[in-house]
Amino acid sequence: MGGRASAVVKAAIIACVAFLAVDRFLPGIPLTFLAHETAPSPNALKEPLQTPPDHEPFPDTRGSRTFRITPRAAYDVAARVGATERYRSGASGALIPWDFVLAWGAMSREPAWSHVSFLQTGRFYNWRCDDTLDPVYVAQHTANTHLIPATGRVASALAHVRRGDVVRLEGDLVDVEGPGGFVWKTSLTRTDTGPGACETLFVRTVTIGTRRYR
Repeated sequence: MGGRASAVVKAAIIACVAFLAVDRFLPGIPLTFLAHETAPSPNALKEPLQTPPDHEPFPDTRGSRTFRITPRAAYDVAARVGATERYRSGASGALIPWDFVLAWGAMSREPAWSHVSFLQTGRFYNWRCDDTLDPVYVAQHTANTHLIPATGRVASALAHVRRGDVVRLEGDLVDVEGPGGFVWKTSLTRTDTGPGACETLFVRTVTIGTRRYR
């Protein structure tokens, strides 16, 4: 192979590797650059679907840390996003970089949507509504959900989600163990409140509009 042809091939290989690296490690790239499938638009009026787990426990390495992830249930939720919070520090930030407040059922639509507000702080969330809404219904149809992106492509898609977007998240509710005694548990019910009531979701696919990312 001539020198010029060899240089062209080498440049093509470098470009391909660079693209894959960006796809895996830089979640801020435009969604239009990400490979996706066509999917139905998420229906946030539906209740989340929770079924027995499909996967065995597995290791997951993020940076210099390796975690053991134990699926407790398969989970499929379509919801309107009430708030998002990004975390970067420590073991939890390395593995679980996003919390989304999710709202489904009547909470995802007007008139309820305009009568509730959400505040995230310290991996928890608080909500406030006026007397037109049933507080029990609000508590059982909203959740602060800790998100573990399964791939760089999923991480990229999650990074583009904003308040008011309707998304579908599919994956596993998981418990996590990690270095230094790190332990993180998931809720398995929509009716609990207070500490321990948040779902921890290992996100295998995310659908935004009619695009599904894996």
